[in-house]
Amino acid sequence: MQARVLHADAQQAVRAATLQDPVACSAGGAAGSGTACAGTTALSAAASNAADLNVASFDERRFRHALGRFATGVVVISTGSGDGMHAMTANAFMSGSLKPPLIVVSVGHRARMHERLMNSARFGVSVLSDTQEPHSRHFAGEPQGRLAPRFAPVDGLPDVVLLEHAAARFAARMVDRHPCGDHTLFVGEVLVFSLDEHAPLIFFGGRYGSVAKPFEAPVTMPVGTPVTISPLLKR
Repeated sequence: MQARVLHADAQQAVRAATLQDPVACSAGGAAGSGTACAGTTALSAAASNAADLNVASFDERRFRHALGRFATGVVVISTGSGDGMHAMTANAFMSGSLKPPLIVVSVGHRARMHERLMNSARFGVSVLSDTQEPHSRHFAGEPQGRLAPRFAPVDGLPDVVLLEHAAARFAARMVDRHPCGDHTLFVGEVLVFSLDEHAPLIFFGGRYGSVAKPFEAPVTMPVGTPVTISPLLKR
């Protein structure tokens, strides 16, 4: 959905066009008659100009900041196992349905994970606990030298592994993929899940935190990171 903010001059143009012909074009403007309504034409032109202004003035950096005002949890998405395992950090994760049990992750086209998910039949999602901030940074492209992430296999699903000690874990079968601008929404049907009583890791306004402690230092992002609902989605 495109965010639309009309400038004051564009609003005035729309109002002026509307006032030119407040009467609906019911006479002489029937479909196929070739007759145009002057007010409607002016209104369409004003709306088109307004759209052009919106595109020209759209502030991507401010848009990112606005999206960052939505507090989320943090997950690690994983595909494959053993030497073929790949994982990345994200916070663009949501529940999709209870019946059937569906989850959704959003992954940018530039991410290596995107190609993996386009060719994967299953994937895993591990919801990080508030003690797993190093894991979040590690799989977001900021290697943690002393960290040795441990993934556990899932019985009956040899191509899915899930992060140990996570607050919740889901193994899912890919059921749909939906293009969404410069991202793709990957929909999975949950086959197996587990949960623990760990407090979750929280991400808000570029900072990590939890429900039990204040937010920590801002996360710095490299210049040129694509606009995304998930500032961490960059592997």
